[in-house]
Amino acid sequence: MRLFAGYFLTVSLVVASFAASGQSASSAIHGNIRIENSARAEAATVVILKAQDSSVVKGTISGKDGTFNFSSLQPGNYLLFITKLNYEKLYAGPYQLNNGNSLDIGSIALKISTTHLGEVTIAGKRDYVEVRPDKTILNVDQNVSAAGNSVYDVLSSSPGVKVNNGDILYHGGKKALIAIDGKPVLLTGDELANFLRNYQASSISQIELVDNPGAKYEAAASGGMINIILKKNKNLGSNFAFSQLAGFEEDYKFSTGLTYTLRTEKLNLFASYGFQDNKIPHTISNERLINTGGHEYDFDLDYMAHLKAINNNFNVGADYQLAKGQTVGFLINGFYNHTPIDKSNNTAISIDGQPNSSIGTHSNINRNISNMSYDVNYKGNLDQDGHSVLSGNADYSDYHRHSDETLQNVFFGESGQPDSSIFYKDSSPSHITIWSANLDFVQRLSDAIRFSAGAKSSKVNSGNSIGFNQLVYGTDLNNQFTYGERLDAAYLGIEGKFNKTTISVNMRDERTNSTGLSVNPNKQVDSSYNNLFPNVQVSHQLDKNNLLTVFYRRTILRPDYQDLNPFIGYVDQFYYNTGNPFLRPEYFNTYELSDLIADKYKISLMTIITDHFYGNVFEQDNITKVYKSTKANLGTHYQYQAEFALPVTFTPWWNIDATVDIFHEKYAYTLNSVPSRLTNGFNIYLTQNFKLSQRLNLQLYDKYESSSYYIISRYQPLFYMNAGISYSILHNKGTLRLTATDIFNTDYNKYHTNYANLDIKERDQLSDHFITVAFSYHFGSSNPKVRSRNTQEQNRLGDGSEN
Repeated sequence: MRLFAGYFLTVSLVVASFAASGQSASSAIHGNIRIENSARAEAATVVILKAQDSSVVKGTISGKDGTFNFSSLQPGNYLLFITKLNYEKLYAGPYQLNNGNSLDIGSIALKISTTHLGEVTIAGKRDYVEVRPDKTILNVDQNVSAAGNSVYDVLSSSPGVKVNNGDILYHGGKKALIAIDGKPVLLTGDELANFLRNYQASSISQIELVDNPGAKYEAAASGGMINIILKKNKNLGSNFAFSQLAGFEEDYKFSTGLTYTLRTEKLNLFASYGFQDNKIPHTISNERLINTGGHEYDFDLDYMAHLKAINNNFNVGADYQLAKGQTVGFLINGFYNHTPIDKSNNTAISIDGQPNSSIGTHSNINRNISNMSYDVNYKGNLDQDGHSVLSGNADYSDYHRHSDETLQNVFFGESGQPDSSIFYKDSSPSHITIWSANLDFVQRLSDAIRFSAGAKSSKVNSGNSIGFNQLVYGTDLNNQFTYGERLDAAYLGIEGKFNKTTISVNMRDERTNSTGLSVNPNKQVDSSYNNLFPNVQVSHQLDKNNLLTVFYRRTILRPDYQDLNPFIGYVDQFYYNTGNPFLRPEYFNTYELSDLIADKYKISLMTIITDHFYGNVFEQDNITKVYKSTKANLGTHYQYQAEFALPVTFTPWWNIDATVDIFHEKYAYTLNSVPSRLTNGFNIYLTQNFKLSQRLNLQLYDKYESSSYYIISRYQPLFYMNAGISYSILHNKGTLRLTATDIFNTDYNKYHTNYANLDIKERDQLSDHFITVAFSYHFGSSNPKVRSRNTQEQNRLGDGSEN
C-alpha cells in the first residue's frame, strides 16, 4: 500500500504542477530572423541559452515568415544562438527577462558566410523525452538503462509504448510500423521481435514516436510509426564507442557493443557490432475449467522454460555526396542467433475436485536464426533551389530459421504412478525473403504549398515445413506451408500553409495479392483486394502558446506471416497452437484532436474504430477436453481515449516526463452467443530524472496499467519500476551505470478468460527482474574544428538527430 500511495502522490504532484504552470504568469521571448535584402530567414535554427553557463534551455526552427517564439520561460538572463546553412553563426543578447514579461527583440540579421566556420560548443544535454507537434522524440543516450541493452528492451520501457507477446504497440495500443532511418522494416511477429533484439541501443541516436506518419508510409501504420535513428557523425572526424553489460538474478544477461562513425567532406560512414548472451526464465500457470455432463473438469498447467540466446549482430552503412544536391547511401544489417530452449510443464487433471491424472512434458529446442538485410538509397535535387526532390530505396531481406525439437510426454494415473509415455522429434525450418522498392517525389509549388507523390512495390515469399519422426497422438502432422504476398501502392499528397493554418490532404492506394498453400491438409487460400487510405490533417496556431491539430486517417493491419501458418504445435495432449490461413485484415478509422501547449505539454483526444479486429483466442471441445490457441476475426472494436504528455521541472535537478492515457472501449462480437463487452481504464508512464551532481544522475521509470478488458480476457492491474544510476568518469568519456529492472518482480500478465464456453485463468511472466552493471566509453573527434563550409548536402549526411 505504501508503494502505491507514493506512486499516486507523485502522479498528483505532476498533475498539480501542470495545472499550476497553466495559471502562473509565463515569460516569453519572440522576434524574427532576416537575411540579405531583409528577406525572411525560413528554417533558421534558434537555440535559447542561459547567459550564465551557456546551457541549453530549448530550441526551435524559424517559420516561413522568419519568426520564432519561446514561451514558458523562467525569469533570468538569456542568450540566443542562431544558425542557418551558408550563413554565419550568431550569438545575440544577453536579454533580461522579468516574470510575466513577453519580450520582443525585433529583427536579427544574418550574414552570408565568407570565411571558414568553426564549431561552437554548447553546454548542457538534451532531455530524454522531447514533445514536438508531430512526434515525441526519445534521446536514447539520456536513458540510463539503455547502455548494453537492445532496442527491444528500450522500447519496452518507453513512454506510451507497450510490448505484448512480441508485438510493439503504440498509438491507441495498436501495432506500430517500425522503421530504421525512415525505412520501414517489413518483418512481422517473432521475426520482427528478433530483429529488434539484435539492434543494440548503443548504435542508435534517437527513437521517434510518430502519431500520424502520413501517406508516404505503409497504411499498416495503424499504431503510428516508431522510427529508429542510427548514430552517425555530425562533425568531421571519427568517433568510436564501446559498451559492456552484465546482469544477474535467477538467470543472466551479458552484452558487448562496438560503434564506429566517420565523417569527411563527402562521406559519412557508420558501423556497429553487438554480442549478447542471455538466459531468461519464462513461467506460465494456467487453470482451465470445463463443466459438461454434470461434472467439473479442472486442467491445471504449470509451465517453465529457460530461454537462452547467443546473438551476434552488425550493421554498416554510408552516405556519400555524389555532387551538389545528390546523395547516395547503403545500409547492411545482419544477425545470427543460437537460441536453445529448455522447457517443461505439468498438467494436473481433476474431476469434481478429485485428482484424476496428470501429464508431464519435457522439451528441448535447438534453434538457429539468421537474417541479412540490404538497402540502397538515393536522394537528389532536380533543380538548383532544391524545390524538386526525388528519392528512392531498394531493399532485400533474407531470413532463415531452423528448429529441431525433442519432446517427451509421460502420463500418470490417479495413484501418481506413470502409465505410459511418448517420445517424438520434429524439425521445422522456415525461410522468408522480402523484396521492396519505392520512389518518392516532392515539388514545392510556392513558399506555402508543397506537392508529393510516390509509389512502392514489395514481394514476400515464406516457405515453411515441419516433419515428425512418428505419428503424434495418432495423427500425421507432417506438413508444408508456403505463403506469397505482393503489395503495390501509390500515393498523392498536397500540403499548404495559409497564415496560421496548415492543411495536408493525402490519399494512398494499396493493392494486395496473396496465396497460401498447405500440403496436409491440401488447402489453398487466395486473396486479392484493393483499398484506399485517406489521410487528412489540419493544424492551426491559435496563439503563441497553443497549436491545435486535428487529423483523420484510415489504416490496415494484415496478419503476420506466421499467423496464417496452419502448423500444429502441441504443448500436451489437451493443448496445442495453430495458425489460421483464413484470417482477414483489420481496418482502422482514427480521429484525433490535439493541443500542443507552450511547445511543451500535449493533450490528445482520439477515437479509433476497428473493423474485423482479431486477436489470440482459445477454442475448446467440451467432449474431448482439447483446446487450441489460434487467431480469429472477432467483430468491431470501439476506442475512446484521452492522452496527456506532461513534462514537469520541479527543480533544476529534478524533472519528470509523465504520460497518462484514459480510455473507454467497447468490443462488439460477431458471435451471437457472446455479448458485447465494455471496459474503462488508464495507463500511467513516469520517467523521473535526478541530476545529483555534474557527474551523477539517477533515473526512475514507473509504469502502471489499470485493470481492463482486452480481446476476450479481463486483465488485472500491472505495475513495475526500473531504476538506474550513472556516473561519468575519464573526463566524461566513460560512464558507469547500475540499473535494476522490474525491481519488485511485478511485470507479468494475469488475466481471466470467460468467453463462449471458456473459463481460463492464467499468469504469464517473461522475467526482466535483473540487476545490471554497464560500462561505456567513447573517444574521437567529438568537437573538431571544421575547416570548410558546411553545405546543405553535407548537413543531410548528419546523424539524424537534428530535426
